Amino acid sequence: MITAEIQIHGYRKGHQLLASSIVLPKEDQTVVDRLSDVAGPLRPKEQFKPYLSAYPLPSGTHYVVARTWQDVTVPRAGCVLTKSVLIDALVWSVNAPLLAILQLLDSDVLPDEAQAVRMELPQRADQRLRPATNFNGSELLEALFLEDAKPVVVFDAPDPELVALRLLTSLWPDIRRRFSLSTFALSPRKIGGRDLDLVFAPSNAKAKFSDWPGRRVDGRLPQTDRHRWTSSIVSRVFEKDLPKLLSDRELSLLGDRGAQSAASLRIALLWEELSDKLHQTPTAALGLLDIANSGMVSNFAAVKALEPRLAEATRHAASTLSTKDAWDFVGAIARKMQGHNMPVGKHAIEALVEHLAETAPDGAISLLLQPDPKQAIESFVPNIAMGLGKALRPFTEHLLANAPMSVLASLVAQGGPLTDRVAADDVLIRKIGDIFEEVDQSLASRAGAMLLPSLVEDRQLPAALPFFIRLDAHVIATELRRLGEANGYKAIQMSTALIVRARDVGGLLQVRDVLVQSKASVRRDALLSRSMEPVAEDMLWLLNEKHLSKATSTALLVGVLKLADDQQFAALLGDSSVGERIVERLPDDAIETLTRAALQENLPLESYIRIVQSVIPKIEGVQRFQIAERAIGRLLRNRFKGDEAATLNMLLGILEARLDVRWAAKVGVGYGTTADVASRNLLVFESAPLAVRQRMIDALDEIAIAVQGRDFIDLTEAAYDACARLFFDAEKLHKPGLIEAAGRLIPSLLRARQQPVSLLIAALFPVIYRELSKDDDVPELLKFVPFFDWDRCKAVRRELVEAFLSSSWPPGNLALTAYRCGDVSRILKRIAKSYDGAKYLSRLENDLGRLGEDAQRVVRRNIAEISTDRSHGLER
Repeated sequence: MITAEIQIHGYRKGHQLLASSIVLPKEDQTVVDRLSDVAGPLRPKEQFKPYLSAYPLPSGTHYVVARTWQDVTVPRAGCVLTKSVLIDALVWSVNAPLLAILQLLDSDVLPDEAQAVRMELPQRADQRLRPATNFNGSELLEALFLEDAKPVVVFDAPDPELVALRLLTSLWPDIRRRFSLSTFALSPRKIGGRDLDLVFAPSNAKAKFSDWPGRRVDGRLPQTDRHRWTSSIVSRVFEKDLPKLLSDRELSLLGDRGAQSAASLRIALLWEELSDKLHQTPTAALGLLDIANSGMVSNFAAVKALEPRLAEATRHAASTLSTKDAWDFVGAIARKMQGHNMPVGKHAIEALVEHLAETAPDGAISLLLQPDPKQAIESFVPNIAMGLGKALRPFTEHLLANAPMSVLASLVAQGGPLTDRVAADDVLIRKIGDIFEEVDQSLASRAGAMLLPSLVEDRQLPAALPFFIRLDAHVIATELRRLGEANGYKAIQMSTALIVRARDVGGLLQVRDVLVQSKASVRRDALLSRSMEPVAEDMLWLLNEKHLSKATSTALLVGVLKLADDQQFAALLGDSSVGERIVERLPDDAIETLTRAALQENLPLESYIRIVQSVIPKIEGVQRFQIAERAIGRLLRNRFKGDEAATLNMLLGILEARLDVRWAAKVGVGYGTTADVASRNLLVFESAPLAVRQRMIDALDEIAIAVQGRDFIDLTEAAYDACARLFFDAEKLHKPGLIEAAGRLIPSLLRARQQPVSLLIAALFPVIYRELSKDDDVPELLKFVPFFDWDRCKAVRRELVEAFLSSSWPPGNLALTAYRCGDVSRILKRIAKSYDGAKYLSRLENDLGRLGEDAQRVVRRNIAEISTDRSHGLER
């Protein structure tokens, strides 16, 4: 039920309130008091039918619907009775109970004061009214709703009350709450200082409206529609059973932001008009979106109502619009849709964009070249890329080649078929190579991430390089693995570029892990080689890697060593952590590397010997001599494992005439060489190949100097015996320098009575003895022998015998010395005269196994003679 308050106005010493069910604020009551009186003076005997007034009170709390009757019951002319019904303004705006109010304001019943009581009116949803067919309302409605808002006066309208009732019923809440009218007025009427929105007046009152600020409408004249929506609103207001200017759907569209003025009606009408055109004219969607964005409608309701129809219209755009218009439509709608949640509509536009990009790719590029400050078009870049990926070749590639780099990069960054096509085109590949110089780094990186999976050939290197140089170790490894999976590292240049980048960012170990896990191939191994440098760290990785076959690992090792410069090569082989392991791994057929290693001087000795032994038999020419010469120089100074004599003799045999025997003698035997090494070397010299041995004999003076130059007589018996044999042979060959050698050594040898030098004495002493026994002058060297005096031979015999008798030397070597001196008798007699000489002679006789038969016979005979000679103490 709706509460209605009642007021009765009439004449009582003037027009005044006679009765009321409500006490109103003064301002409100003043308005009701004034508007309840007749509008304008009546002429004498002029009469009028009861009329209606409707208006809001200034406070906004109530809306008034009143009927005014001409009161002929009072003597004063021009008096009226008015019954006013006051309804809550909000109730009135939402659900105006007009029919119930009209029943209270029955025109046939004059009101009286008793009727001024509060009433409860029923709410009625449907308030059907008969059509106002005899009223041409076009100009009235145009003036009220389609043109600038001004008050309207209608003269001589047929049935103004019906017109007013239909109009009040058709209004939407915001307008109805503020709308004011009177169905009869003899002059303008105002409320709150403004004219009523609509008044009806007889034609004879026109003079009173000469200063009327609003529209003047003649209700009797035929009218021509001036607006495209006129007939529509005339039908809505004056012809429909339920008058409504705005439907519930339109009111929902307007919401609570756009229905406060007549402009709201125009917006709603425009919305409906454009919606009706959508199917045939997709561009109508642009106008609808403008309305949605205008703030004059409820954005949510507008978008919700528009989205399915917009999507359907968009699906037909390609067939109903020219290509150019369709692209223009896309650009415009992209901007107007920003900020709206319209997934269905957006999907339809995306489909249209993709189709247009495929069928008219030049329009796609043009669209992307348009200014896009709010990134409205940017959201469709993926769809453009998808469409261009299906567009005709080579036209599309030509378009892209001439497009700005930023456009190309944006499209490539979407991935998919278009990115593959870019990667396949040589012109575009070269263009992509400049991407980081021309576009935002972030965009370039995204484009690179999408493009890289398509870059699998070396011809694509220009496009790949700008992205490679920005990759980290993890991504480098991923890219390298992809290249291997794509074509087995056929793109060797691209793979190499990744390895170079990995070296810069410390990612070589990750790269090698990828390569090691890849299928073995020549290209794979070549890349592994490129990932390594001839440095200890890389060699250590290779030597420790268990996932490579031994053959592959060895081949890589040799390959990397070939790349080493001399400094690197020497550093590697000299490194304690890898040098020996490298040498152990080198195969016998790596001649070049082995040769190079053999020429190094800082290799561990055992590794060096193995290399020399391995490489020497496989090479010829100058290098062979160089290696042998370096090796002999090093080995003559050191002991080493294996058959030393065989190794040294092999090297000596290679050198032969090239060997500097004097240098070898000095190095091998002289000062600074340890006793065991020098002893071994003398044995080697004595057992050397014939040509070398002969040359050693030629250098016996140097050997003598070397032996003399040692700090001590400290060599082994075998060494001295070997040296003796060289001197024996020198004597046989009558080699010069033998006397000098003997002169240098004999004094020290005779003093070294605890050393096994007796055979060497046997070789050298006779040389001196024979020289001393000559009548001519002796060599200068012998003049400085300590035991040399005027009785040259006697002194040396005494020295010789004393040396043997006081030493541990084998007595047989003394017998050999005497025999070689050619003076057995005197030397033996010298022994006999010595202390315990008889015993020594006996020992000597038992130690003649070293002598030949002739020498033994001579010695034994002389011993026998001495033994039977009573005067054996005399010396001749």
